[in-house]
Amino acid sequence: MEPSDPNDLLQTGDLLARVRKGERAAGEALFERYRPRIAAFVRARLRPGATEVDDVVQDVCVKVWNALDRFEPRGIGSFWWFARTLARNHLIDVARKRGAAHETPLDTATNVAPAAPARGPLGEAVDHEAAAAVDAALEKLPEKTRHGLAMRLELGLDWSVIAEDCGFPSPDAARVAIKRALVDVAKELPGLRDA
Repeated sequence: MEPSDPNDLLQTGDLLARVRKGERAAGEALFERYRPRIAAFVRARLRPGATEVDDVVQDVCVKVWNALDRFEPRGIGSFWWFARTLARNHLIDVARKRGAAHETPLDTATNVAPAAPARGPLGEAVDHEAAAAVDAALEKLPEKTRHGLAMRLELGLDWSVIAEDCGFPSPDAARVAIKRALVDVAKELPGLRDA
């Protein structure tokens, strides 16, 4: 599914306010806007295996919905970070549950071996380590920069929206702060931090 127009996200604050008043239609509209982005986030981080992306996305959406009463709205960036954090935590739980229990058993015929996975354990470990390093580096950033970076890279919002939502004095100030933050995040990635 293609992500919807990033401008759809500009209504996030209004939709959250209406959800808090009990408007179910506002909640449906909110998730219609964010579901493709949650799916893209999940798809990029889900390890290959039996778990279906759609099932995980549905689980994440339910978790976000159930946790909305704990969310303190401060704009698009804060809502996306909230949803993204719940998605990341759910993916960690899914990975723990899968563990070694999903090893492919050998076929009963001695001359038949299971098909090789698309990515081996080493490739998955490297991907997991890189994702964990990115998350750790993002957590070190100031909140408005972290939210702005996620809004730009994961939501595709333009600099003027990021500046307004995150409290940067101008779109150019947002752009400069985000570019500097990208350099800081890159330094934390495995293989780059020792370079």
